[in-house]
Amino acid sequence: MLVVFVTNVLLAAISFGQCRAVINPQQSFLLNPGSQSSITRELQLGELNFLHTTDTHGWLGSHLNQANYDADWGNFVSFVSNFRHNKIGPSRDLILIDTGDKHDGNGLSDATAVNGEVSTKIFNEQDYDLLTLGNHELYTEENTVLEYFSTAISDKFKDAYVSSNVEFVMENGHLVPFGSKYRYFKTKNRKLRILAFSFMFDFQRANSRAKVTSAIVSLQQKWFKKVVSQYPESEIDVIVIFGHMPITDPDNHEINQVHSVFRTHYPNSIIQYFGGHSHVRDFAIFDKYSTGLQSGRFAETLGFLSIDDVKTSSPKFDRRYIDFNKAQFSHHSGSSLQTEKGAKLSQKIDHLRKELKLNDVVGYVPSTFYMYSKPIDSKHNIYNLLTSKVLPTLKSDKTDESKSRFTIINTGSIRYDLYEGNFTKDTEYIVSPFPNDWNFVEVPFSLAELVAAYLNDGPVLLTSMRPPEVRKRKHLPRTCPFRYDPALRKGYTTSDDDGCNGDDVIHNTELVFEVPNVVQSVELKNTNADDKVHLVFYSFIQRDILRALNHLSGKEQTSKKYTDADCCNYGGPSTKELLKQYIKGV
Repeated sequence: MLVVFVTNVLLAAISFGQCRAVINPQQSFLLNPGSQSSITRELQLGELNFLHTTDTHGWLGSHLNQANYDADWGNFVSFVSNFRHNKIGPSRDLILIDTGDKHDGNGLSDATAVNGEVSTKIFNEQDYDLLTLGNHELYTEENTVLEYFSTAISDKFKDAYVSSNVEFVMENGHLVPFGSKYRYFKTKNRKLRILAFSFMFDFQRANSRAKVTSAIVSLQQKWFKKVVSQYPESEIDVIVIFGHMPITDPDNHEINQVHSVFRTHYPNSIIQYFGGHSHVRDFAIFDKYSTGLQSGRFAETLGFLSIDDVKTSSPKFDRRYIDFNKAQFSHHSGSSLQTEKGAKLSQKIDHLRKELKLNDVVGYVPSTFYMYSKPIDSKHNIYNLLTSKVLPTLKSDKTDESKSRFTIINTGSIRYDLYEGNFTKDTEYIVSPFPNDWNFVEVPFSLAELVAAYLNDGPVLLTSMRPPEVRKRKHLPRTCPFRYDPALRKGYTTSDDDGCNGDDVIHNTELVFEVPNVVQSVELKNTNADDKVHLVFYSFIQRDILRALNHLSGKEQTSKKYTDADCCNYGGPSTKELLKQYIKGV
């Protein structure tokens, strides 16, 4: 399915050859609108202003192969300092927020002995007023312990770190809040009274050092009732609810449920949301007094939101998505100067890249392979590259290879395009950051050939299997024009609840093809229906594989119940190692 990607929504479909393009019938197509090629949309400052980051995933050293996102974390630290000094002044306030996911996606975070050991220190150089964790801080014990002790209860952030529905498990098993359950404070200049909460989506794969309680259950607990009693509507000016939860959630509606609960206690208060997790630019209008902002992924986007006329019955909200680059940082801060602190941090990042050998070249990529911009069967699609060229090179060191093989990977294990040019150590982590163990189960050929289709099209939607940014595309129909102008760069053309003018720079619209939950490589040595074959998969998706096998085999009278005991280790290198070895041999 070919999707014209101007936001994360579904549209009416029309045919494009063998593909299906999803296009709004009301949508217009603009070709060569030259007068708009250099427009930067300005920020509309208000009494209360916010800057927001989310899902940075270790991308603190800029996107070296994308000019749109050439700012590093040192540039960002300088921008915030200059922005406060030049734009905010004594009559306005600024709150800086992050909503988690700082691991798994870049060598700066992933190539150290302990994941995030050094990148966490770099990240923490920014002076956040409110911050929290994401699910990628909860996959491994070492990440959770690092986040809790180095950030959540650190001297710098112990007052700013909020997590209302996540608890840390101490070594003795005792549960303590992951930071604070809420924060109440007054802004520096206008003395606005802020009550802040933070919620993670209902994440059920946390390691043993953390416990996540669903937001709705948390809001029924005694601590929340006590906070509501202590801070009634008359004692606050703005409620800030930030966290690792999509702003628009058409499947689970978690944020809408949270909003309903808060509205019962605060019917006339401004409630401002900041979200994350689904890796998109998004802005949602909940009601007259409430909006939500989500600011992309991988340090590609800095979100801006302002609220004016805060203490009136008609507050005004405005949002921008700022491209994470030096030119836009300079423009919006009114300064081209890197601060001393920012410059030192940029130097530290460069030094760390050299120390970790992230720039070391191990091969050359002959052309760019895309996750979304090319159809799944294109020779320039990265999933096609993996299934046709890379996965067939997997060799087992645990079993014989005399049987046919189906090798299935979840598409969410791939996180970024593979760009033409040098393949470096950093590239491994950027494209496929996760270490993976291969498991396999021996099943009849007739069953194995049905599994991938079931996982992609069956009754169970396995949302953890696809990349986050393609999981939540069920919004309202988009109305933004498709834009093509040779003078413009490709980039985000975002449609949200406030229209099509949120991006701070006008870009060409990118075409994005639909991505399935899983892709597979098939190597056949026999095709008899009853012949046994090896079904190979990541251990991460084993329970989903077993669910599919049991559903499919359950239709037969002689069906077998597959369990973990039927799964064995297959051995062999990880996908990122296989990719590296393939590129070396090109």
